[in-house]
Amino acid sequence: MNKVRLCGFIFFLGNVFSVLFAEPRLITLEGDVIEGNITRISSQGVVSIKDKEFTLDSLRSIVASGDSNQIDESEGRVVLICGTEFAFTKISLLEEEFNLSAQGLGDIIVPIDSVRALRFGKIRRGSRFQKGLLDWKETKELDTVFISGGAELQEVEGLIEELSQDSMVFDRDDKLQAVPLNKTYGVVLASPLLEQEDRPPCLLSLEGGSRIRANIIELKDGQVRLSMIEDIELSIPWKKVKRISLRSPRLVFVSDLEPVSYKANPIVTFRREFQKDRTVSGLPIQINKQVYDKGLGFASGMQLEFLNEGPYDLFLAEIGIDDDAEGLGDCEFVVKSDEGELYRGRVKGGEAAKLIKVDITGCNRIILQVDPGLDLDIADHADWADACFLQTTK
Repeated sequence: MNKVRLCGFIFFLGNVFSVLFAEPRLITLEGDVIEGNITRISSQGVVSIKDKEFTLDSLRSIVASGDSNQIDESEGRVVLICGTEFAFTKISLLEEEFNLSAQGLGDIIVPIDSVRALRFGKIRRGSRFQKGLLDWKETKELDTVFISGGAELQEVEGLIEELSQDSMVFDRDDKLQAVPLNKTYGVVLASPLLEQEDRPPCLLSLEGGSRIRANIIELKDGQVRLSMIEDIELSIPWKKVKRISLRSPRLVFVSDLEPVSYKANPIVTFRREFQKDRTVSGLPIQINKQVYDKGLGFASGMQLEFLNEGPYDLFLAEIGIDDDAEGLGDCEFVVKSDEGELYRGRVKGGEAAKLIKVDITGCNRIILQVDPGLDLDIADHADWADACFLQTTK
């Protein structure tokens, strides 16, 4: 008898679940959820939960017990070249080192060469500063200072010399210029961001807004020890950790692949292009206040086709409407193969992300598609967050 694989349609039924749990949990690479308190992470990278053990490289994420509703009381952000974002309450520059007090983490010292950007106050989603931080890949010789005033941010190039609680001093054409800190929106420094493959594999989201990309040395006695770039080590209370995203060599993010075909058929909105690692409007992917570094940004009517060249066995993603739709949006996420439809699920604006996993064993082509809901394609800022193909262990 010739056995025909249906690419997991039956397997998939019952395996779609919302990321809405009260208890701490692990999510394995295969998308399985194990609930319970994480008691230890050994120096060998073994995670202990209940009476089970998992290696870090077998996990997709760890959801800890941090308070996701804690108010962000920071005065701004320090972004490191590895992608770490410290939410600071105080900051100064002294002898080529930034001294900052991070919300919930205490005092931290980072070399100026490890810093990519500074941002003061609350960020304006879609601002020129944010886009500059995302888009400027090349090495620059000068820092770019964004000064508030009027409807547009003014951009001035120079080199930062001093930073205090009241003002910033930078060298502009061999002349020192001081700007009051309450007029300084942010700075993008000359140091470029590291490529994804050169960044540490773990991304920790913390209470208070900090997001730290690091290697986990150990979790013991309620403290998690981390190692970042430039030999920077931190020890953080485990209770401050909300979520840890992990990167494994067994998976590839879809946003790092090139599609073999693309279609866009808007209904009432203007035609837009899909985005890699951003929402369709070009902003960082964010669903129900959870920020994601990787993923695809769609609008309703879009379709991408990929070859399954791994070959890979599973497709996983956290699907939802981006926060920039402000609670609006209604659409259906669809996963198809060359043999038919594998998954269809409806989401609405304001809902938490849904973790989906689809068996794609034996499928040659994978198609990701978003169809409009009841409100046509208005505000359908559809995110395939952390979308990836995975080779499971057999």
